[in-house]
Amino acid sequence: MSDAIERAIDEAERLFVDAGQAKIRAEGMDLRRKRTRAALFVKYRGDGHPVGASEQMAEADPVYELACTDWETAAMEAETLRAQAEAKRLRFEAWRTSESTKRAQMNLR
Repeated sequence: MSDAIERAIDEAERLFVDAGQAKIRAEGMDLRRKRTRAALFVKYRGDGHPVGASEQMAEADPVYELACTDWETAAMEAETLRAQAEAKRLRFEAWRTSESTKRAQMNLR
């Protein structure tokens, strides 16, 4: 296998691994966001607020907003890396198809 192909495969592998790790980070941030909301709800409910008001206050709390922002950032990173890895795979498949077509055309001559 040529060095260029090896590099392309290594880069694709790195992108897919990075995408997988970013996905796990995003899922962890989503869980953190949900736990933060639940903890804030319990806090406001414990302070004597009604259920509806406790939910609204939890979702309006800056701590929850920060958790949402962290999750959104992690999810964006994961999706970006997944898209880059998929694009790399598609480019490799296009190159492979092109090379196969060239070989077939040579054999017809």
